[in-house]
Amino acid sequence: MNGPSWREQFSRTAGNQPATLIAICDAFLQEVPMLVGQIKQAVKSNDANSLRIAAHTLKSCLRYVAPADDVNVAWEIEKNANSPDAITEAQVDDIERIATHWCQCVKTLQQETEQL
Repeated sequence: MNGPSWREQFSRTAGNQPATLIAICDAFLQEVPMLVGQIKQAVKSNDANSLRIAAHTLKSCLRYVAPADDVNVAWEIEKNANSPDAITEAQVDDIERIATHWCQCVKTLQQETEQL
């Protein structure tokens, strides 16, 4: 992998300040699961506007840590938000799996930073 790791990039986002990094991790860990829940609910209730907003915000959150392939899963949902019934269960499962993975990574980074 060329360039900085996701950890280095996330730390730079926090100005390389441990307290700021911990706060950003907290925000990520609160926001991302909530957004996945909003996506699931919006698909279920066929709510295009809520789906678009949640997918867009999740995409933005993932850009801080995830590779493009993971971010693109959220982007595909956002792109197709006008037709929530066209969003497949597999897409929802994928975005939930991706979000869970990155939340676990961010939680580990947060715990390691707290121990410094």
